[in-house]
Amino acid sequence: MTWVKAFAVGLLIVVYFVVATVWLPDFVLQLDPVVNAASWVQDALIPSIWGVGLAAGLIGLRIAQRKGWFSWD
Repeated sequence: MTWVKAFAVGLLIVVYFVVATVWLPDFVLQLDPVVNAASWVQDALIPSIWGVGLAAGLIGLRIAQRKGWFSWD
């Protein structure tokens, strides 16, 4: 793997985790149905969205590691 490819892969991983764990929960929290929902719904929904984004990213990284997509060869 070249340094350019390594940089691109690293940037892709960082962008995914920022979008999935920072931007998306914040975006959902600003939607009208969520704003108008009870506080316990908001308290359950937003961490759930964050957790799904985090878990999907970690599982995706594990699958990519097993398949050797990010190998240095």
